[in-house]
Amino acid sequence: MPITRSESGPNLENWIVNLGDGNYTSPGEAPASITDITTVNKTKRSILEANIHNRRIMVHNITFHKIVDPTALTDVHKATYKFKIPYTISTANTDFNGQTVEGGLFVWDGPTTELDYGLAFQWVINPWDPEYKNLFYWDGNGWQPLGVSLEPNNKYHVVEYYLDIPNSEAYLTINGITFAQNVFSQTTKEGFGTTVDARFQAETISIFPPETGTIPSQKVNFKDWTWDWFNDNVSV
Repeated sequence: MPITRSESGPNLENWIVNLGDGNYTSPGEAPASITDITTVNKTKRSILEANIHNRRIMVHNITFHKIVDPTALTDVHKATYKFKIPYTISTANTDFNGQTVEGGLFVWDGPTTELDYGLAFQWVINPWDPEYKNLFYWDGNGWQPLGVSLEPNNKYHVVEYYLDIPNSEAYLTINGITFAQNVFSQTTKEGFGTTVDARFQAETISIFPPETGTIPSQKVNFKDWTWDWFNDNVSV
C-alpha cells in the first residue's frame, strides 16, 4: 500500500501533555491535576513523569500527538515507539514505582459515529499488584488480559500498532511478537468535538498510594517513534 503520510521523531517534543482518567485522590488531598504530571524532552528520549510532588494520589500522564484529518478513518495506520523503565522496580524502592505503562493509537470520528476507534495496551508494573508484569488490551469498555507477561528490566521494549478501521482490525506487536488477538476497539466518549482526530499516545500512571509511608513518583522513557498512514486507493 502506498504511504500517504509519514511522521517520526527521536523524542515526544511538541506532543500534547494531558491529564488522563486513571486518577485517585486520598482523603484530605487536593484532586489530581495537570500540575502533578510532566513530560521532559531530552535530545534522544522523552521522560513521562507522574505524581512529581509525591502526593497521596494516583495520577495519569497521557502524552499524545494529534493529527486532524478525515482520511484517518480510511487509511491503515502503522505506528511504533520504544519505552523503558529507567529504574529498578522493587518493593524497597521508595523513590520510584508506578502503577502502569500504557499506550494507544486512536481515531475519533466526531462528524458521524462519535466513536473512538483504535487499540491500546497496558503493562502493570506495581510490584504489590496481583497482576504485576501482566499485559492487557483495551476492548472499548475495560482492560482484558493478553495472556502474557513482560519481565521488567532496564532495557528498551518496542511496541508496534496496526490499525485498520474500515475492516475493524487492530493488532499489537511487542518486542517482535505479534499477538493473534484482534484488539480493535470502539469507545464511546463525551466532549471530543466534531472533527476526525487521530491520536498516537504514550502513557503512564503513578502507583496507587499506600495509606502510610513515602509515596514514590513514576517515570518512564519513550523514544524513536514513527507513524505511517497507508491507502490502497492512492496512486503513486
